[in-house]
Amino acid sequence: MTVPPIDIALRRKLLRMQAAVWIFFYVFMVLYAIQKWERPSYGVWSVTIATITYLVAVYGNTAWLIPRFYRTNRLTAYFLLSSVLIGILVAGRMYAEQQVLLKSHSTFYNLGLPHFSYAFITIILAFMFGALLHITIDHMHLLRKQEEMRHQQLAAELNLLKAQVQPHFLFNTLNNIYYLAYTKNDKTAEVVAKLSDIMRYFVDEAPLERVPLRTEVEFLQNYIELEQIRMLHQASLTFDYEGINDAQLIPPMLMITLVENIFKHGIDKSVPQNKVVISLQQDGGYLVFSTRNSHYNLEHNGKGGVGLTNLRKRLQLLFGNDFTLTTEKNEQCYTATLKFPVA
Repeated sequence: MTVPPIDIALRRKLLRMQAAVWIFFYVFMVLYAIQKWERPSYGVWSVTIATITYLVAVYGNTAWLIPRFYRTNRLTAYFLLSSVLIGILVAGRMYAEQQVLLKSHSTFYNLGLPHFSYAFITIILAFMFGALLHITIDHMHLLRKQEEMRHQQLAAELNLLKAQVQPHFLFNTLNNIYYLAYTKNDKTAEVVAKLSDIMRYFVDEAPLERVPLRTEVEFLQNYIELEQIRMLHQASLTFDYEGINDAQLIPPMLMITLVENIFKHGIDKSVPQNKVVISLQQDGGYLVFSTRNSHYNLEHNGKGGVGLTNLRKRLQLLFGNDFTLTTEKNEQCYTATLKFPVA
């Protein structure tokens, strides 16, 4: 089975951590042991022999016995082989220490009960540490997989919410083109050209996680021009975005919903006195996008419908609670304000 890249990265990180811990343990024990022996070389040998048996006990359990036998429910084989491994390590360690260290400490390293008890207990502790290490590694892999699944789920939901904007927008625009073509309006070709620019944005930019702010502003301008072309009386509209860093990256299609709501719910196409003010400002590490338009008590005025609902869901997935989206309506105008952090 191929190990996923995320598991490979985690495995390498864990190996580096374990190597660092073992090196620290070995150096610390050597520095401690050489103070207890008349000859420092005896201290080095005692720690080296012990550390080798600890390594075999830990990784023999965590990398071989548990995966091959315990995890496959072959418990009898697991406990039998564990006993054999521990017995071999105890016997091997006692023999090595007896050969190397007996001359310096004949009362302890003479293969007696004290020597056996010390070797057996320390190796058992190392063996149990191997089981604990295996559980810890499994838990870390599980947490990493859960995190990856959560990110994939969020990405899928974000893409779905973002994709819902496109057919909704195209449906409205095609209706407008149909009307212009039906009435043989000279603006039909211009509307199709603007739609082509917007479609290019949908194909090239909208699928990305982040786009330059200048690209998003151009998209908004194209949309506004497209809406203005099809109106009998163009709205008195200002779009102020001076003083912003247009190279900074933002998620695409966050601001279009507020602009679309202006032309969908906030303009009376039968009168020439529609007034719209749009502004985009920098506020520290945040962008503040606001729209203000006159209202005429239209049937849907002040209701964002699916558009604002989807926008709020996207914002929550992208920024948690680090954003504000407010709407306000008084006797003169309707105002919507969006504030969100930028990279």
